[in-house]
Amino acid sequence: MSKRTGLAGLVDYARREPFEVLLVVLVGHVLVWTLMPALLNANLQLDLAEDLALGKEWQLVYWKHPPLPWWIAAGLHQLTGDVRMIYVLGPLASAVAMWAVWRLGKDIVGGFPALVAVLALEGLHFFNFSVIKFAHDQCQLPFWALTMLLFHRALTRDETRARLISWALAGVFLALSFWSKYAAFALAATLGLFLLVDRDARKAWKTPGPYLMALAFALVIAPNAWALVESDFLPFRYVDVRAKTAAQWWQFAWYPLQWTFGQLGFLLPTLALLALLYPLRPDAGAQRPLTLGDVDPNVISPGAFDRRFLAWMALGPFAVTTLVAILLGRLPVAMWGYPLWSVLPLAVVAWRGVVFEDVRLIRFALGVVAVLVIMPLAYVLTEEVEPLLRDRPKATQFPGRRLADIVTRDFFEKTGQPLAYVTGTEFAANNVAVYGPTRPHVIVHGKPELSPWIDMADVKRRGVVIVWEPQGEGLVPEWMKTFPGATVRGRMTLPRQARGKVAPVVLQYAIVPPEGAPLIILPPGTVPPPAPVPPAK
Repeated sequence: MSKRTGLAGLVDYARREPFEVLLVVLVGHVLVWTLMPALLNANLQLDLAEDLALGKEWQLVYWKHPPLPWWIAAGLHQLTGDVRMIYVLGPLASAVAMWAVWRLGKDIVGGFPALVAVLALEGLHFFNFSVIKFAHDQCQLPFWALTMLLFHRALTRDETRARLISWALAGVFLALSFWSKYAAFALAATLGLFLLVDRDARKAWKTPGPYLMALAFALVIAPNAWALVESDFLPFRYVDVRAKTAAQWWQFAWYPLQWTFGQLGFLLPTLALLALLYPLRPDAGAQRPLTLGDVDPNVISPGAFDRRFLAWMALGPFAVTTLVAILLGRLPVAMWGYPLWSVLPLAVVAWRGVVFEDVRLIRFALGVVAVLVIMPLAYVLTEEVEPLLRDRPKATQFPGRRLADIVTRDFFEKTGQPLAYVTGTEFAANNVAVYGPTRPHVIVHGKPELSPWIDMADVKRRGVVIVWEPQGEGLVPEWMKTFPGATVRGRMTLPRQARGKVAPVVLQYAIVPPEGAPLIILPPGTVPPPAPVPPAK
């Protein structure tokens, strides 16, 4: 057979060298989704600003989440000194997750079918648009996928030493999933139930494996568990507030449906790509090997255990999350579905059959190329063109650096001290902490009890700036009681960092001078000294 070109030739090459194609796709994925926001976004998004504002406090637990994503972001920023470097973390996390899914699929269905399953993930919102905003949802992706990979190897490897290493590493990565976000409970519950319910997996209980996994998990999670107890499980209160509680009888039925429809909406592009591969009904020849000339079909026929495993991993965490929400009468937050679907395409490939008609593979390749072009283009249009057509305020347009410069300079000119503490509405305060030259410490929501790194005696000694957006007006009296002596500096109107007729940002701020020190006036142009490190509590 003569050598084919175009998409057909690409399909042939992918069959021969699936890892090389995967590598090209993942490198391109990281580059595209890193460079676009780094070049287009004038200001950090909500989650990214929070990463850098709070991560530098190096807490074992924070008021709403475990610390690992914030540690990673803050560490990278301290290492490079450039806030834009944080944009690489989300795409890199998703790329590692896709590689882990491919490795799992390679063990079960072969390299090329696994590649097909991973390419279908490019259509999932959690792997394109949302992946830019590296935070707790994004940080889960690689650890969930690596946990499933190592767990499967622990159950299927023949060599005892390899199995035990896999069990231990599965425990480590499961613990790191919890260090990323406590939603990893859904994965842990699924793994435990699979070990109890599956007839073949149950045999593992007669080996040291599950107990070694539990020990590795306990050792890695122990510091965070201790901090949770010490904080009286503070992050769980945040989760309690985020998830709506059913107040009417019909909401107990509607909330699970609303959650399910929302997840289905995220999945539609990925499901559309998979639909290009399969007829509605499996035909009798679907399992026959397909060889294109001298091209190796690169296919492994999955066994019954592997198909059951993938079905559990693909649907189990979603089922656990939904069941818990039903029992508690809660509406899960849509983004809680972030790590749930990484192996769904792989499960579909394993259950429907891993050999595809040539024409369907070419259609699938065309669909993947379309997704790889359309999704980044849609992001560019959203950031650059939409502001020319309508006014929809975005965090990426926020004048964070200018706000930070104004309040930092004014605080120094009025007090003679560098700005060491900032509080107020969440996003405004975080922007001052990230872009301010003195990198002040944030007092979250003006509540010292949410900010254990804060020593209120030091706050009184050094002063604080309170900055708020219009939605924070109702909290101002409470802040004034917590930080007495504030002098309101008036209203600011700052232009957004976007082309088009976009409304400016309206902000207010107040200066709380150091205790016992009246406001002073320094000559314009005086350079503030760097903020000293506050004493340890």
